[in-house]
Amino acid sequence: MASDASHETREDIPLKSGGRQKSWNCSSCFSGDDCLGGSRLVSTSFGVLSVVITFALLLQIYYGDYQVVPHGSVASDSRECSEIGTATLKKGGNAADAAIATAFCLAVVNPHFTGLDAEGQFMIYNHRTRDPPQVITFRRNVNTKIAEILPRLVIGLSYIHQQHASMTWRQLLEPAILLAQRGFFIPKSLALAIDTANVQSLYGHLEAGQFAKITPKLAETLQSYADIAEEDLRSYITLENTPTSSTALCSKLNEFNICVPNAPSIGPELLMNMQRIGQNNFTKMAAVQDAEYYYHIGETTKLLYEDLNITSNYHEGTSSNIAVIDKDDNYVSLVTGMFQLFGSRELNPAGYITDVKTSVNIACSRVPIIVTDAEVVCGRRLILGANNIATASQVLSGLLIAGNNVTTGVEIPRFNLFNDGSVGFEDDHNPSFPDEVVGHFEKLGRQVHIKEPYGSCNVVEKMADTLSSHSDSRGGGISSRFR
Repeated sequence: MASDASHETREDIPLKSGGRQKSWNCSSCFSGDDCLGGSRLVSTSFGVLSVVITFALLLQIYYGDYQVVPHGSVASDSRECSEIGTATLKKGGNAADAAIATAFCLAVVNPHFTGLDAEGQFMIYNHRTRDPPQVITFRRNVNTKIAEILPRLVIGLSYIHQQHASMTWRQLLEPAILLAQRGFFIPKSLALAIDTANVQSLYGHLEAGQFAKITPKLAETLQSYADIAEEDLRSYITLENTPTSSTALCSKLNEFNICVPNAPSIGPELLMNMQRIGQNNFTKMAAVQDAEYYYHIGETTKLLYEDLNITSNYHEGTSSNIAVIDKDDNYVSLVTGMFQLFGSRELNPAGYITDVKTSVNIACSRVPIIVTDAEVVCGRRLILGANNIATASQVLSGLLIAGNNVTTGVEIPRFNLFNDGSVGFEDDHNPSFPDEVVGHFEKLGRQVHIKEPYGSCNVVEKMADTLSSHSDSRGGGISSRFR
């Protein structure tokens, strides 16, 4: 019989009570309420929005969110991939191992958002040492024979493996290989993306929930990567394609430190926007009661987009983000993606979709994020990723200013900003903005409707020794945790 330490849980399964782990934890570092702070349920006073959020989440994630005394958690855009991540942790892997295994899984089940030729950013932080987070970026388009053998995501993940992983390369690839061999249930977002991009020629017509094995060749390709000896992997990382390493940039908002990749990523601009939003001095109560709160976030963000020419200086492609916490308090945020849905929209003989190769060296707007309490070691810590400044600003504001829990903070309605000055609203996501909020947004410019699939934002949170996580219903995933 499995012990409590290996009991696996998901967002859609109610948690049974269990014991505490007896390792380094926050219960011994402070007394009283100092280890708590930060997290509050959304105020029920925000009338219609709160009712709609509650109703929608009951339908979307059944019993809602729950909390556990942790060994680890993974949040991604796929239940299978999140479970592969926590299974990696249960086998003794660390957060980097779990992120790598999850990323390979997502390359199989979500080829519309990510894939073996995707670019990405990886950020890792250890809360016990509290050294600044470190960032690895892989985004170079390299037209060499090496790129034909090992595409960009594989190069990036192999480099991360060399720097931070504890399990073998083969172990981290095996779950994705098995998934590609046996097939999987088609995610709703993949079926919608095929119709949206009109790329039925890639995989044929697929229905959400259909069990299918869409690229048998992909399993063979992944197996060939697993068969590469780890010492030989190093020979594929050359001066030309070596990912870049850097130290994260951090900025304080209220009592929180927000850490993001530094330039040339969009991170510094995101921090600037959060500082501007913070200058509105919203209280938690005002943030959940006042429709103008959302309008001011929109107004502030649009001004930043205009001041810094964001939509011209950064390309908004697709995004798939993975958030991980392990038992040793290693935190990882990994975001990957392509130039557009299905990248180049060409399936190569190896069974994966190549990305668009552009001659313009422009950074993408996607960004990994790690948040810690600046005042209390055992305070609220958040790991997440987002596709652009608008999404990141809204989610961070909801979590850090309004004090939302991770489920509400992720599921609240969101807007997006486009290069023609228009403001986009999600037509098919529940909850949606109340009419009063939409009315305020009319001041910002022409309103347009965004159709699915939507970009997602997945979050893992730790406060004291308690772990929470939520995968955005927009991405169709379910987070996984175990104790």
